[in-house]
Amino acid sequence: MSSLTVSEQLVHGGRELISREGTGDLSVRRLVEAAGRSTMCVYSHFGSRKRLLAEVYRSCGEDLRAALANARNANDLEHGYAAYARKEPRHFQYLFAADLDGFGIDQSLRLDLIESVVDLAADRLGASRDEALACWLRVHGAVWLDTMQRLAGEPKRFNTAAAR
Repeated sequence: MSSLTVSEQLVHGGRELISREGTGDLSVRRLVEAAGRSTMCVYSHFGSRKRLLAEVYRSCGEDLRAALANARNANDLEHGYAAYARKEPRHFQYLFAADLDGFGIDQSLRLDLIESVVDLAADRLGASRDEALACWLRVHGAVWLDTMQRLAGEPKRFNTAAAR
């Protein structure tokens, strides 16, 4: 991690903390411990905890979009979306279930992410935005429920494969 800038180390540390423990304690102290930095770094590089958490959010969103980048059809999009959620369930939870207001993060970040995923889907599917949104809603609902079940330790409670 030493080749990363201080800002990148803080974002990486935040991502690692969320991946390990979820979003229950994203205090500045915990974030800097995960990054191996001092609390002053958060304020000198981001100005505030909420700006750091917004950058962590954007970084996780970039990973989700990257997981979909090579999709050529609806099946590829679905598999990429589900694979991202399986690989990073707590990041997926942060993106789509965390209380952004509680972290001081503007809710529009979530809408921007959804919009970018829907636009990517429309492009890959050669579909209208409304058709791509309908596809995303179907896939997202099943993947979200599957992710929440796994995080709760009840991976088979509902047959989410039937919905996809």
